[in-house]
Amino acid sequence: MLSDTARKLLMIMRHSSVHHGHMPTLAELEKKSGRVQSKIKEGLLELVDEKYIQWQPGNPPESAKVIEGWERTEDQPATVSWGMDGGHIDYWTNY
Repeated sequence: MLSDTARKLLMIMRHSSVHHGHMPTLAELEKKSGRVQSKIKEGLLELVDEKYIQWQPGNPPESAKVIEGWERTEDQPATVSWGMDGGHIDYWTNY
């Protein structure tokens, strides 16, 4: 499981890259996450170690690339269940 800081950074980075077309700067990560630079760098290193992002420490955060935009959950099934009528029943039964 990711720490709260790493999870928050991943959500911010994914949202920014998908919806705004760019990766956030360190200043933007500070503002949006409410974390200080040292905690942000720790979170980024955790995301690199867990292979959620590609990033070289020492480079600015906007040079990172998101590999996996959602936290992995080991206890949830990886498959999607479909109903007899073709409907996606997991939405209603699991969430």
